Amino acid sequence: MSEGIDWFAIVTAAAAVIGPVIAVWITRLSDDRKEVQGRRMDIFRTLMRTRKMPVHFDHVGALNLIEIEFAEDESVIRAWKEYLRNLSEPFPANAKEATQSNFLKKRETMLTKLISEIAKVLKFEVEQMDIFEGNYIPQGWHDDDWEQKLARKGLIDILSGRRPIVIQPYAPSQGTGPYPPPPQIEKPSDEG
Repeated sequence: MSEGIDWFAIVTAAAAVIGPVIAVWITRLSDDRKEVQGRRMDIFRTLMRTRKMPVHFDHVGALNLIEIEFAEDESVIRAWKEYLRNLSEPFPANAKEATQSNFLKKRETMLTKLISEIAKVLKFEVEQMDIFEGNYIPQGWHDDDWEQKLARKGLIDILSGRRPIVIQPYAPSQGTGPYPPPPQIEKPSDEG
């Protein structure tokens, strides 16, 4: 009696070896997709969070990563390039207020379009009007930013010699100072 090849044993042995390899490979592919999706979502979240603060370093960092993380998404790359082109245009500082306002509206609209395209790729439903009109920035942040810009500009003007430092003598009047005047104490009378 001749013994034939036990195909069932061979297939079982091959499955025992190949099965875990395929399982690891599938797991790695799944992990890679999740990682890519996570990085893309981080960019989306950052742009949403900083959409009213375009000079924030997180905003700029997210913009610079779009080219890498969304390289295969033509609609995102197209919107990104349009927005970057607009960012490279100088702000019309000496123009009328209406021109400046239109310039900023156009820039905000382009950013909204970019964020919307990213949302579509991520299959995240968000309306463009929600992107455009949304976001909260406390007035204190705005005021602090404005004051820092003014102080920085003033210091630069002084250091570059465009503005002098004015030094004047100051002599406070006798009654003023950081402390209130001492209380008046009545002296007891010697009668008695």
